[in-house]
Amino acid sequence: MRFLQCVFAEWSLVAPRFTRTRLGVTLLALGVSLVWLGGRALEPFTITLLAGSLAAIVAAAGVAGSENDRRALTTALTHPTMPLAVATGRWLALVTPAVLLSFVCAAAGGWNPAHAIAGVIAAGAVGACALAMVIPLGNAAATGLFLFIALAGAVAPERLVALAHPGFVRLAAASAIELGPALWHYRDIATGDWGALAHALAWTGLGILLASGFIARRRGLAR
Repeated sequence: MRFLQCVFAEWSLVAPRFTRTRLGVTLLALGVSLVWLGGRALEPFTITLLAGSLAAIVAAAGVAGSENDRRALTTALTHPTMPLAVATGRWLALVTPAVLLSFVCAAAGGWNPAHAIAGVIAAGAVGACALAMVIPLGNAAATGLFLFIALAGAVAPERLVALAHPGFVRLAAASAIELGPALWHYRDIATGDWGALAHALAWTGLGILLASGFIARRRGLAR
């Protein structure tokens, strides 16, 4: 019961963020931009995947990555709590607006339930990865992950490797796309690919566990 209470307390942080910070405005601007791109350049499914993933990164920066949030977390950890519950609650807090934005973009592009579900699962995986990065590194890590997902996340690694003289940077990017949370891979969730679903769920669990480990370490330092 105490675990669930801690999870709920952390999840409830998302509501004040919309009214007291720029998180709500930033997510609204992101949604408008993606809908605009969907009407002119990108296919609706790609927009849905990007909406969930990019919104999760933005929300991770808003609920866990700023200096104020990190200082508040250090203070909160001086009280009885569980790092895994804190990480789980913050993951739920950042995934909630990402799911909503993914649904909005899916509806704007012509509602497809399979595409919407894939967008939600992608949001969970990318959000967990973002959370594990911003807790120790701050919002600079969120910015880097945002740009990586936005520019290369939907590109299959074979397309990068197949380029003539790909170079170290492109090979490294292809490896990151292959192993990390990858929108090109999560497209297959909509067709019932269990491998793609397992990949996303594994990243979700790994990200939350890594985040809880960083929180536990900070708790030790706070004491």
